[in-house]
Amino acid sequence: MKPSIPRTKLLYTFWVLICAVFAVVIFVNGTSKTQLPTLKDRSEALAKNTEWPETQANYQQLIKELEAKPNDSRSLLKLAKLFMNEARASGDYSYYNKSALTIIDQVLTSEPGNFEAICLKSMVFLSQHRFAEAKTVAEEALKVNPYNSFVYGLLVDASVEMGDYARAIEMCDKMVSIRPDIRSYSRVSYLREIHGEVSASIDAIEQAIAAGVPGHEDTEWARMVLAHLYEDSNQLLAAKAQYEISLHFRPDYPFALAGLGRIARYQHDYPGAIQYFEKASAVMNDVAFYDELIELYQLNGQPEKSKTCFKAVETSLISDNTSGKKDKKSGHNADYELAQLYIKGQDFAKGLVHAKAEYDRRPENIDAAEIYAWALYLNNRFEEADQVMQTALRTNSMKPERLVKAGIIRMARSENEAGKSLIDKGIELKPYMDSDLRELATSFVKR
Repeated sequence: MKPSIPRTKLLYTFWVLICAVFAVVIFVNGTSKTQLPTLKDRSEALAKNTEWPETQANYQQLIKELEAKPNDSRSLLKLAKLFMNEARASGDYSYYNKSALTIIDQVLTSEPGNFEAICLKSMVFLSQHRFAEAKTVAEEALKVNPYNSFVYGLLVDASVEMGDYARAIEMCDKMVSIRPDIRSYSRVSYLREIHGEVSASIDAIEQAIAAGVPGHEDTEWARMVLAHLYEDSNQLLAAKAQYEISLHFRPDYPFALAGLGRIARYQHDYPGAIQYFEKASAVMNDVAFYDELIELYQLNGQPEKSKTCFKAVETSLISDNTSGKKDKKSGHNADYELAQLYIKGQDFAKGLVHAKAEYDRRPENIDAAEIYAWALYLNNRFEEADQVMQTALRTNSMKPERLVKAGIIRMARSENEAGKSLIDKGIELKPYMDSDLRELATSFVKR
């Protein structure tokens, strides 16, 4: 006869088994669900925007849907898009780009041919200044679906950034033929601006604004483009009017505040300009606003504030640049911005290092060529500067500062007539441009 097992031991064994099963269930459920990134609170000013309650409600609804169906690609990609939109609205690109990429990669792991996921990945890469990768990924999306306007928009943007302007025009034509809307008209405008067709560029961006909804971020961004075109063609009152209209439809829109800040600077109202940029930076923590404040504090006799601001911008950009190289989901390629920063701070050697890094990544892009040429000039390498600047001028862009810099470089090589012509054209288009650049150009002309 076998010895009997005490009831307490049986109960103990039973509960151990139950707990073990429960633990396994928890483990399996826990490991099968990916921890989703969260939506951050907005700043007080940004929280006043009319779409913020809708964004919060959409986020909560998507989280509920994903709790019920964790691998639902449709809901996951909606969440990724929500984060990408929030990156632009809040200025917190590093956090939201990484969050979006994490979700997009989750979808692509199970559905490698998901067209929307591929497009969104290209879009995030563009935001991170990973332009060559963005173009490659967009080309993959095109193979999956050659009849979608959005993918052509991505190819326009990536081609422009890589300096393949012929391809950009081809892709833009196809985009407009499929869907003429605010997105396609905006790209038409940009391509016309790149090729020096300023009036035609203004016409196209006005079409884009008319196709949008006043107050929506994409519409007001298009209005910023229109104002910028006015700024660069000696139409300051028209530019100011657009910034004010934007603030009417979208109160505290930081880019409109910054626009009014630039106009105040052009008019030598440095305290007023500082107020606008400080307000813009309080709404959105964007490095570009602090970058403007560096010079404004200096011009306003506040050198310590200028130094503090410079250091903050430098730290932020280096962090982004470094993290972007270590972890491609974080940060972004910031060599272009670092080159601008160091040139502004008179550290021309460092400026050249970063300008060359940017140029090496995309040698056909006119903006990358311009900053590299200017950095070469500031380091007394005039022959090389002139050669590189030819790339920056190849599209006949009428960007005033570019024309003036090209003229200075020509005159540094004793090509006085050609140089003076470029300088005169640039200053005619924007007589209120940065005083240091204008004074340098004037000193060459007077020799």
